[in-house]
Amino acid sequence: MKGKQCFRCTNLHKGFILWYEAFVSITVEELVSIPDLRTRVLAGASGVHREVSWAHVCELPDPTEYLAHGELLMTVGFTIPEGSSAQEAYIEHLAEVGLSGLLIAEQMYAPELSPELIAAADRLSLPVLLTAYSVPFTAIARTVAEANRSSEHQRLLQAVRVYETARLAVGDASGSELMVQLGDITGCDLFVLNPERGHHLLGATPQAPEDIVEALTEEMARRSEPMPAVLRLRTGPRPAMALFVPASRPAAMVAVPKAAELPDLSVLRHVATIAALEVEKLTADYERKRRLGAELLAGLIDSRIAADSATHLLSERNLAGEPRLLACCAGDGGAGEHSDLHLRLEDLGIPHLLLRRAPVLTALLPATTEAIGAFRNEIDPTFPVGLSDPIGTVSRVPDAYREAMWALQGARASGKSITRYGEDPALSPFLPRNLSESRRIVEHVLGSLLDYDAAHGSQLTASLKTFLSENRSWQRAAASLHVHKQTLVYRMRRVEELTGRRLDRTDDVAELWFALQAAEASGSLEPESTAGSSTSP
Repeated sequence: MKGKQCFRCTNLHKGFILWYEAFVSITVEELVSIPDLRTRVLAGASGVHREVSWAHVCELPDPTEYLAHGELLMTVGFTIPEGSSAQEAYIEHLAEVGLSGLLIAEQMYAPELSPELIAAADRLSLPVLLTAYSVPFTAIARTVAEANRSSEHQRLLQAVRVYETARLAVGDASGSELMVQLGDITGCDLFVLNPERGHHLLGATPQAPEDIVEALTEEMARRSEPMPAVLRLRTGPRPAMALFVPASRPAAMVAVPKAAELPDLSVLRHVATIAALEVEKLTADYERKRRLGAELLAGLIDSRIAADSATHLLSERNLAGEPRLLACCAGDGGAGEHSDLHLRLEDLGIPHLLLRRAPVLTALLPATTEAIGAFRNEIDPTFPVGLSDPIGTVSRVPDAYREAMWALQGARASGKSITRYGEDPALSPFLPRNLSESRRIVEHVLGSLLDYDAAHGSQLTASLKTFLSENRSWQRAAASLHVHKQTLVYRMRRVEELTGRRLDRTDDVAELWFALQAAEASGSLEPESTAGSSTSP
């Protein structure tokens, strides 16, 4: 009798497979009716007509971040929260994202199921199923997979269309154009964004709806953990979901269905893979442009590039016309400092050239409020910025560089976030207002010292800068220079002999300090990353 019963169960199981192979996905009701799965409905019986596209085990606190519409959640109970109100909210959340049901293994780890959970499931028509302890979840998952073989074939064909479209688009379509084509296949509007900042990564045509971008960035700001496989965004009449894009920089693909029907999540994951390749391709292009841009800016500052060649190269970067300026930012000189700044400026559509000569980062930018504001916002807010006058002809770039450096010194001295060349009236009684004046001051005060260093390969000027930056503290300055205190004492005596100024006289110290600032601004002295605090003595 037992053998006959098993034979009938097996035949019934095969009958279901043959039926659903030819027609539609298996429903919750038909899944429960298979005897050897030993599964029964606890609550939400009015929703047993729901189709089950897939059955998946998940024990995370929020399984909807990894499950799609129409999928059956299977759990041994770890994912179900304690308490009646929490359980009610849990069921409401599962129903909201369109899961086909919740299947719980009996006599395992689930807390006591509250009347509120059962009532919520009945109210929302979300089936809650109980499966016998002895039934493995693999049996349920295999049954659903075999029954849905036809629909899986359709998904496979759709995935093939996705990759074929991407193959044909190589070299012909931009990233945003490819996303439009893939959106036609999936029935979605697709946008690839930086999930933390909301910037478009593959071009901004068409633009993502502002409310969706805002919902994505707010959700990421609330999270302390990395982005999950999928985030469901609560915005407006159309549901939207953001999928993780496996790229080398933060990226998410937002899918907004064109119709009421939600897209197939498995196919969207294939599209996200294509999006990752497009992001990587564009990132590599941006990195190439950054390296070439650094070489170009260095050549302009050092007067190594002819004006005609420079104008042509700048026009390729949308930087040939006025107004333009140089911006200098002083940081700590770390190797990874603002390493992705060029990517963020590209995302914002800001033309730029960047050059790092530690600890100073220099940028050639359009002299517009938008470009200057973007540069200021994208770097560390504690780092001061100096701006040159408009550049004019490319032959003036070396002077503009010194102007930006001089303005940077003014920003440091005044404590301002950003300072333009020659605009700070508070410093005018003490500091030179132009480059020729600063050079005269350097020659008058530090000329003999600089000449001695050049002739003997010594570091007296740098040691003086460090000593004054440390407010004439012998101990801190010696430690910063990694020399013995007596070595520093000897160096400062030589400084006094060569400059004719005393380091115990306030007026002489002030003159030396401002001459050092002028030397950096005029290019006579390279900024020292080990100079310690920038506070004046």
